[in-house]
Amino acid sequence: MAHLLAAADVGGTFIDIVLANPVSGETRISKVLHRKGRQGEDIFAALRSLAGEMGATLSDIQSLVVGTTVVTNALLEGQLARTAVLTTEGFRDVLEIARMTRPSSYDLHKRRAPVVSPRNLRFDIPERLDHTGEVLKPLDIEAVDRVVETLRAENVEAVAVSFLYSYVDAAHEKAARERLESLGVPVSISSEVLPVFREYERTAATALNAASIPVMSRFLDGLKQVNDGGIAKTYIMGSAGGCLTFEEAGRFPIKCAMSGPAGGVVGTRELALEHGFKSVLTLDVGGTSSDLAVLHDCEITVTDERVIGGYPVAIASAEIETIGAGGGSIAHIDATGLLKVGPRSAGSEPGPVAYGNGGTQPTVSDAHIALGRIGERSMLGGQFPLDRAAAIAAIEKELAGPLGTNWQRAAHGVLRVTAANIVRAVRAISTERGDDPRKMLLVAFGGAGALHALDVARALSIPQVLVPYYCGVFSAHGIASVDIAYDAQRTWLKQIGTIPADEFAGITGELSGQLIGRIVADGFAEDELASRWQVDLRYVGQSHTITVPLGRADLAGLEDARLRFIAEHRKRYGHASDTAPVELVNLRLKISRQRAEFASLKEAASNSEPRPVATRKIWLDEHNETECPVYSREDLPSGWKATGPLVIEQFDSVTVVGPADEIEVLAGSRAIMVTLAAPVHNTINGNERHELGTS
Repeated sequence: MAHLLAAADVGGTFIDIVLANPVSGETRISKVLHRKGRQGEDIFAALRSLAGEMGATLSDIQSLVVGTTVVTNALLEGQLARTAVLTTEGFRDVLEIARMTRPSSYDLHKRRAPVVSPRNLRFDIPERLDHTGEVLKPLDIEAVDRVVETLRAENVEAVAVSFLYSYVDAAHEKAARERLESLGVPVSISSEVLPVFREYERTAATALNAASIPVMSRFLDGLKQVNDGGIAKTYIMGSAGGCLTFEEAGRFPIKCAMSGPAGGVVGTRELALEHGFKSVLTLDVGGTSSDLAVLHDCEITVTDERVIGGYPVAIASAEIETIGAGGGSIAHIDATGLLKVGPRSAGSEPGPVAYGNGGTQPTVSDAHIALGRIGERSMLGGQFPLDRAAAIAAIEKELAGPLGTNWQRAAHGVLRVTAANIVRAVRAISTERGDDPRKMLLVAFGGAGALHALDVARALSIPQVLVPYYCGVFSAHGIASVDIAYDAQRTWLKQIGTIPADEFAGITGELSGQLIGRIVADGFAEDELASRWQVDLRYVGQSHTITVPLGRADLAGLEDARLRFIAEHRKRYGHASDTAPVELVNLRLKISRQRAEFASLKEAASNSEPRPVATRKIWLDEHNETECPVYSREDLPSGWKATGPLVIEQFDSVTVVGPADEIEVLAGSRAIMVTLAAPVHNTINGNERHELGTS
């Protein structure tokens, strides 16, 4: 038996699991309800069952990569460890002062997220470096020792150290850590977590990292039984598109804040490379949220300007926009009598009304089920029966009655409002950044992605939508193919054109050497590794930067990066100067070890013309039911074409194709390309309040 690769995406409602043979392309998938605190147990049981279906055992699984929202949820819910912070004397309140910005300029009741560490657990230590690393005031070790004794009495669970200019020289932070380790709690230092300038973002990231370590440790402990059960190695998906060892994830959990959603972006990149797609929008609609991203030339855009739960997370991650719109999002009537959807979610417990687990509030999934878009035996191959009558009753009681309309109109209203929310998010990551969605391909995945993508595409005049084969577990499928990756970054403020070649070689060599040392210490061979450089550039005098690739770590590569920066600045902001001086701000390095490549998916059992497995009446509009043929995704061979209306069902998702929309199954990936009939402009424009009225 060839070595198998496994992946699990631990989401808010379901855990998606993929087990694949990269040589033959044989793949098995599973989808189980997420039982909090029992993730490891459920992943282990599902993998054992899937391996048995393939005639294998757990010992045949070479590696498992797990994507998780455990850190994100801890930030959103404020379930962080009791954390102390040590800063340079005079900077004790940097977390409070922040950037002096308000969450909302006009909402007088809006409050900022609470500070990670309360003031009584923040301490300023006498020490000071200047911007060149010269010691202006030596570290007061006795002051550190006094803080240690204070923290011992306070029973803190983690400590963060962030001294001024430590990204130039980390000696003071490392010396303080040596004294703090006697507390027996995790200690994070900013020179390792985020060695860049801007003390607020660096201190906040370091404090969040320290506060997340106990949370991540508990999650990793729950996964240890998977390793103990025979799987060779387990990794954690990182936010920037690679996976981390347990050791790296345990030290730097903040690097996993966007762990799960990043898997779908990685999978889209592989799909785009296979078929030669250039400009791609991704839409991942899960049980709790929708995640959106943009890929240009098959490259994943990375950002370090992210806010989660009100906390700034200045760690490099895939640039993904997340909104509270998923299958479990609860539809309700607000105080003004308008229909709203989300951001509250029914999750997996109790879940949508149709799940029969005690849910009483109608959700987006209930609207799909009521309208027949999802059949009562559509989910998980019929193993998860749904109660359509209960969904209709809940919509009638909670929505249609208060709105003074029928359930069909109310259910369609839920889907229109959901699509409008997604459309606004798409515009935020495309149109508002200089991209024209009409010239892009929309790739839809997640359990409900294919159910919403065509409506979203029609509203934005996007001509084509691509639905991957394993669309319902596509993030997990992408996670299975990610490389093992380590990353580092450092602030190095220099004007391009004035940097000596030997000085540039010295700084890049130092950064590379330190990162390779960590990788080799984790047991990987240096000759297996590949490096990728990026740089953050700005015009001299600007505050913000643009990240561009650095093809070669030398002065010629730096000049190419400058030209890329100018082109990107012109595209993003509508203007640029070819002669104004450009400043290098941060160096970024990612070193990865490539994992196995996947063979193409197996073709359908028969290449003959597939026949519908059933027919089903669906409310494609709020006035009439339409009899639609239902096809099994497994029966559709490459090259098959058809015209809607029709429904395509598979174990992990459902695709509803509208009237006159044309579909084709692509060779190799067996993805479905949907070419929309003439888009209907302005069908979703944020004016649902006028259509649905008030009670």
